[in-house]
Amino acid sequence: MPINLAELARRRRRMQRIAPLLGALVRHGFGHIVEVLNLQHLLPSRLRVGVGLGEGVAERIPAQQRLRMLLEEWGPTAVKLGQMLSMRPDLLPEPYLVELRRLTDRVAPFDTAEARRIIERELGRPIEQVFSEFPDAPLAAGSISQVYNALLKTGEPVVVKVKRPNAERIMTADLDVIETLAVPLLEWIEDLRPLRPRMLIAEFRRNIARELDFVAEASAMQKIGRSLADLDTVRVPAVHWDLTTSDVLTVERLRGVSLSNRAALDALSLDRRLLARNLVEIYLHQFFKTGLFHADPHPGNLLVTEDGKIGLVDFGMVGRLDRDLRGLLGTTFVALTRGDVDAIAEAYLEIGVASEETDISSLKSDMQELLEKYYGIPLARLDMGRCFADVMRVARTHDIFLPRDFVMLGKASVTMIAVARDLDPGFDLAQVAQPFAASLAAERLSPARIGREALAGLSGMGATLRRLPREVRTFVRTLLSGKLQFQLVHKLKGFEEVERELDRATNRIAFSIIVGAVVIGSALLLHARIPPFLQDVLPGRFGVFVSRNMPDVSFLGFAGFVFAGVLGLLLAWAIWRHGRL
Repeated sequence: MPINLAELARRRRRMQRIAPLLGALVRHGFGHIVEVLNLQHLLPSRLRVGVGLGEGVAERIPAQQRLRMLLEEWGPTAVKLGQMLSMRPDLLPEPYLVELRRLTDRVAPFDTAEARRIIERELGRPIEQVFSEFPDAPLAAGSISQVYNALLKTGEPVVVKVKRPNAERIMTADLDVIETLAVPLLEWIEDLRPLRPRMLIAEFRRNIARELDFVAEASAMQKIGRSLADLDTVRVPAVHWDLTTSDVLTVERLRGVSLSNRAALDALSLDRRLLARNLVEIYLHQFFKTGLFHADPHPGNLLVTEDGKIGLVDFGMVGRLDRDLRGLLGTTFVALTRGDVDAIAEAYLEIGVASEETDISSLKSDMQELLEKYYGIPLARLDMGRCFADVMRVARTHDIFLPRDFVMLGKASVTMIAVARDLDPGFDLAQVAQPFAASLAAERLSPARIGREALAGLSGMGATLRRLPREVRTFVRTLLSGKLQFQLVHKLKGFEEVERELDRATNRIAFSIIVGAVVIGSALLLHARIPPFLQDVLPGRFGVFVSRNMPDVSFLGFAGFVFAGVLGLLLAWAIWRHGRL
């Protein structure tokens, strides 16, 4: 079997990172997870004596707090995982969300001299040829990058984001460890079992890959800017592509006043009601028209320029909605206005991934109860945050896994509406949103789109039919050649551990048989007094001592007993190390 050197290096990095995490699990009251994984031998000896060492901590501190402390100790990658989970009310109950929202990237900035070296390496020229001013200290520092305000040689103000050295390598190793331990962790914490760990970790990998690729962030920023080009109420920073790589991002620096700065807004004498309407229209245009949206619209990322335009900054979080999902959103909005519970429930199931345990009738009943709770309340008086939390609670209760981008859409909508209502307490969301949703629902049911989808389906079916004869011939040739193989994959929970235990037990039995055979052979050699003898082999006074006290002792028999003793001690040590004597 060929050796994959990249995989060997990856495993080595994983083992280097897994031992500290196991110790943190024990210290924070999750020692039973180490026992489930059978990794006690990787723990320091002081913790290996009993991984239940953290049980006292578990009794004193709630699980959600211990989880937050564990993620903080583990490092930036785990903190980012916790931050992602804090935005998933469809997966976690409120106590966990509240605790995980306390996670922040408490990362010290790396040396600006190193940042300058990275910029020069990526851009292929000295930094003095690019910037007339580049500060000695960053504006902000995070787990993936840090940001600088700089001036180009042309005098244009820009924002420069520089990736941390080795960020990709470190996060990849951390992700491997998290993936190895995530399934048992989520299974053992009762409240976290519905998280669907495999889907969750795969989603997290995609998120981290996006954040590590500054070219992807720049591309999303430019696409959103182009999609909003027809609106004269918004500004999106321009990307300097000649100064952008996967490790360095350079964009236009917008000048304006934060939407959270009321005094500065008042000084500009801007119409707050018009600002609120423009803000909502900008985001509804992204949600319903283009499907690519700025997913973090808190006031710090929203600026107002002197001419009254709204500027969007920081595109580290971007959501994507495909055409089908946008159509479902429009259908759901129209169904809400009509009070059609069946249509809402069907859309809900079509958006999310339901499990085998999902009870459709019970889901519709909960939907009906939720609709009765909020139906008829004027939107100006509706608590959108609580409403969104209730919708996510229904998903969690019925074990429905919603797409990340759909949840990001909900969170962005709640934040955007909160900002709009802060600007205009009497803002009417329905008046602005109704035309967007209605046009999208109409487009989804239009004959032209139905025809396009039918034509695409027929085209796919035709391609399948064209390939069918070739596939049948290939199958028959394989069958007649005797090379047809079947692979059976078991799905018994815990069966892999049973296989490992059987394999380990078989090896120990074989090892014990070898030790026993060596002992018996050595005993026969000693009894038969087979030369050479011990006194002939040992030099000087040792030989004289042996010849007087143990005459004619077979050297081979004696050596065999010593060898068997060493093997026996190794076997006992291996059994003790795995905690099963």
